[in-house]
Amino acid sequence: MIEILTLIIALLSLIVAYIVYYNNSIGDVVVYAQVDKRRQTIINLIIHNIGKGIAKDIQFICPKGIPKKAYGISGLSEPLKHYDSGAFINGLPILFPDEKLVYSWGQYGGLKEALNGEPLEIEITFFSRSNFQLIRRKIKNRVVIDPTAFEGVDISESSFENEVKQSLKDIAKSLKNMSS
Repeated sequence: MIEILTLIIALLSLIVAYIVYYNNSIGDVVVYAQVDKRRQTIINLIIHNIGKGIAKDIQFICPKGIPKKAYGISGLSEPLKHYDSGAFINGLPILFPDEKLVYSWGQYGGLKEALNGEPLEIEITFFSRSNFQLIRRKIKNRVVIDPTAFEGVDISESSFENEVKQSLKDIAKSLKNMSS
């Protein structure tokens, strides 16, 4: 009886170890929007492999098309354009763990108008496998990106940057006064 219980515990431990290993060795590709910290008012569209494994043959499907360069604070400053080449159209052959591709997507007003105030839905398909798998596994992710989530968010310079600038100005002024 003890031998059977020990065997069951050993098998369960093996299954749990495999699940942990598997979850830590496959890729997981997502697309999301993020404020550009270096350029005020710009929102970036980021392709990111957040998994711990390699993702291969990555394809993006967006039936409505993905707006491109949607600039304008209060609306589009130029006619609407969609991506017609690059990763969103041709896909990516490979994306390594924690690798990112950053696209300058647009400004809040331009993106809101380009998407008619509706969220952008993207389906991502890719292949990833662990060392113990004999065949590649096709993985599908669906992401929803809503630029209206940035409404009312202050995406200008951060208060920390302003404080550092002010402190440097004060130090420069003090040094100037000391040398006089």
